[in-house]
Amino acid sequence: MVVGFLLHSIRHGAFKCRIEHCHPFRKPTDGFQKRKKYRQKLTALWMNSIADDLDLLTDWWFAYRMYVVHGIDLNGGMYARATLALVVFSVMGTISYLAELYQAVFKYPESFQWLSIFTILLEDVPQILLSLVLSGTFEQDLTTLEPLAAFNISTSVYSALMKVSGELFVNHCYCCNFEASGEEDEEV
Repeated sequence: MVVGFLLHSIRHGAFKCRIEHCHPFRKPTDGFQKRKKYRQKLTALWMNSIADDLDLLTDWWFAYRMYVVHGIDLNGGMYARATLALVVFSVMGTISYLAELYQAVFKYPESFQWLSIFTILLEDVPQILLSLVLSGTFEQDLTTLEPLAAFNISTSVYSALMKVSGELFVNHCYCCNFEASGEEDEEV
């Protein structure tokens, strides 16, 4: 399910993981900083890939469900027009998903600096608001949120959080070492 991470691993070679540098009596190897940076990038890629895959699936699942319930009609009621907007923002989410896949597989290690903010503002936030509107939450009690709408909201929030704070989580915990295939460790 983690498409971006899998495609990155296929394109850039296999990796191996070894618990290292957690032992208080061992001295770090010479390539410590290089491997640490590589591991941080892979971990961030893994976390973003999980979030993006789930978000894409639930966006389209919710859009299909709302299409079945309300239909799509520009001249119809508010829910039919909101369903059309939901489909448009799902397409925007698909475009940002494909751009993130391209970035992970072909543009690595560089990245599009604008892609995270683009995804949050033009996909995640509208999806959250449209999920609230289409589930009728504003007309009813807030505790009566439809389960699929709640799942769509939670994956959009999770995706936005991973884009905003993923690097923070990755850069402050280091005990697992990922290395590109072909690199050898020096033992001390």
